[in-house]
Amino acid sequence: MHSKFAPIISIFSFLLDFDKKKRFQYCRFFSISYGSVCLCVFFSIQGYGCQDDTIFCGVFDGHGQWGHYVAKAVRESLPQQLLCRWQEAVALTSLIDGEKRLGDCQFDLLRQSYLAAAAAVDEELRRSRRLDAVNSGCTALSIVKQGDLMVVANVGDSRAVLATTSDDGDVTAVQLTVDFKPDLPQEKARIIQCEGRVHCLDDEPGVHRVWVPHRDAPGLAMSRAFGDYCVKDYGVISAPEVTQRRITARDQFVILATDGVSDRFLHSHKVFLLPAQQTDHSWQHLGQVWDVLSNEEAVRIVAATPDREKAAKRLVECAVRGWRRKRRGVAVDDCSAVCLFFHSPAP
Repeated sequence: MHSKFAPIISIFSFLLDFDKKKRFQYCRFFSISYGSVCLCVFFSIQGYGCQDDTIFCGVFDGHGQWGHYVAKAVRESLPQQLLCRWQEAVALTSLIDGEKRLGDCQFDLLRQSYLAAAAAVDEELRRSRRLDAVNSGCTALSIVKQGDLMVVANVGDSRAVLATTSDDGDVTAVQLTVDFKPDLPQEKARIIQCEGRVHCLDDEPGVHRVWVPHRDAPGLAMSRAFGDYCVKDYGVISAPEVTQRRITARDQFVILATDGVSDRFLHSHKVFLLPAQQTDHSWQHLGQVWDVLSNEEAVRIVAATPDREKAAKRLVECAVRGWRRKRRGVAVDDCSAVCLFFHSPAP
């Protein structure tokens, strides 16, 4: 049994052949989680939808007293909901417009399927009798890669960063997602329009949180999430931003990793809790990969790791060390990363 702050490490990998022409043959997925309570969960499906060239993988970062249960519920439901809607959309499009049309609207079909799936998952959580997601929730960052098309869907403040080779041969970082924080202009405008409030605490300058109109609760540090129904009427949404990227020979790998600021409002300050929720946690919850590492630093760490199976582990360990230097005396909790490589290593 783990001690209170013992590391919890989860690593898994697979090798997937994409097609007979050997293009993009090599695809390995590695993930690692570090923390006292495993609020982050991972999921990968090789041959997603019974298609050999398709992969689904994601990271789901829970917060709040029941955050780990919410994250697991979303992990279990989202891939199935997405696949069901995607297959229905593909079948309908093929029936109406023929197979040739499918290639032209591949991304649009996935985008609409993702939006519908996210709405269904959030409604499932709302109706669930097994867990209370009123004051708990999770973020979800996932990708579907089919051939050379990679579709990224993001709900919350986790981040996807692509490593690609520049004209001069250097490996550079390209951020693929937006960190959905409450102070982003479009996010803040929606929250205020719904009568929610966005502001920082006096002892947390720069950390914007979402509050209900007439009380200091709950203090959510992101503007999009599954669950968190206490603020769903005040502008917090579960709709993902869905984007696409065509993978080329220059693109090397993608990193999916949790972001985060201290979610103390759900662990150490009971004044921020809405009624009917209690917590016995007294430490701070920190998801800190992007808090202490820049996109470029993360890409350099992964690219410089000779053994790809250890790349995610090394990235997380660097983030943990960086956090301990930055926040001495503050306990390290969950910290997670996923590395997806596109090509076989050079001989």
